[in-house]
Amino acid sequence: MNKIIIFIIFCLILLLFSYIYYQCKWAKEVKQDIYSKKIKNKIKITQISDFHSNKLKNMEYFKGKILEFNPDFIILTGDINDYGEEKKFNRAIDFLEKLSKLEIKTYYITGNHEEAGPMLDEFIEKIKRLGIKYLKNEGEYLKIREENIYIYGVSYNNFSLKNYKTKDENLNIILSHFSKNIRDNLDDTMDMIFSGHTHGGQVRFPFLGALLAPGEGYFPKFDKGLFKYKNSQIYIDSGLGNTFMDLRFLNRIQFSNITIMRQ
Repeated sequence: MNKIIIFIIFCLILLLFSYIYYQCKWAKEVKQDIYSKKIKNKIKITQISDFHSNKLKNMEYFKGKILEFNPDFIILTGDINDYGEEKKFNRAIDFLEKLSKLEIKTYYITGNHEEAGPMLDEFIEKIKRLGIKYLKNEGEYLKIREENIYIYGVSYNNFSLKNYKTKDENLNIILSHFSKNIRDNLDDTMDMIFSGHTHGGQVRFPFLGALLAPGEGYFPKFDKGLFKYKNSQIYIDSGLGNTFMDLRFLNRIQFSNITIMRQ
């Protein structure tokens, strides 16, 4: 009887570790609709956040879903690289090289892990060579199917909105790795904020959601998903990677295919 109990416990532990490994390494596509009165035509965006130099086991699925969605542009909302260690640095660049081959316009902002690492300058230089646009407290105007879009990206540390210059009629999109940086400095013209950083808490429980998220504390409100905030909307992607250790529970790594449409 004792041997049977030990065997059952062993199998349960094995299943748990297999489940966690699956949650950490196999990305899923999340589709999100966001509504705005400012546009008439659909705008499609793929958001990728918090890759943390991960090893995706379904890279072909990942690329295929992006090509199938056919976004107008891709946004990388920080922590793509993980603290600048050479092995992780090379893994992040390899990921971005594969992404750049999809030939879709891509914007990038830094997160806390990249800015804390020793290889940030090299990382920025590499992504520029790949044709990825780095937004460091600056913006860019886009015209997509008659829609006027202004996209502004901020750094994690030393973030600034002094160069934020737009018009009310534009669809104004802010990229901020940590949404609180913008929540605390919100401008009424800011329509949508796209962020990451929280990882959705990494570990989640039914009904409770995330127990803890960096910068947001215990039982955070702004953990993952779409939120209405004053006159703006915030979308937080829970990310493609993990930090400190590979640990995910009821919160599989993800990327978001987002459709902005007329309200």
